[in-house]
Amino acid sequence: QVQEINANEIPKKTKAEYVEMLTREFYEIESIMENVSEIKGQAKDAGFDATLLVKIAKAMAENKVDDIIDKNNEFARVIDEVRNS
Repeated sequence: QVQEINANEIPKKTKAEYVEMLTREFYEIESIMENVSEIKGQAKDAGFDATLLVKIAKAMAENKVDDIIDKNNEFARVIDEVRNS
């Protein structure tokens, strides 16, 4: 069965092609996660709180730093309020 392809149409991919594309992406993710683990280990070996550094880096990458600072400031304000009551 031959499928005619209009010059303006994008040829449709097969299920196998989608699986292959996704597989390549998952290999990339695995490689990146190995790099992240290595960097975390290096930070820990250097005496830093690697978990905290990961949280900071993730917040920065997701542009959520200001939200986290606001929530932490509110948290500190409520603690002070409760302690002083």
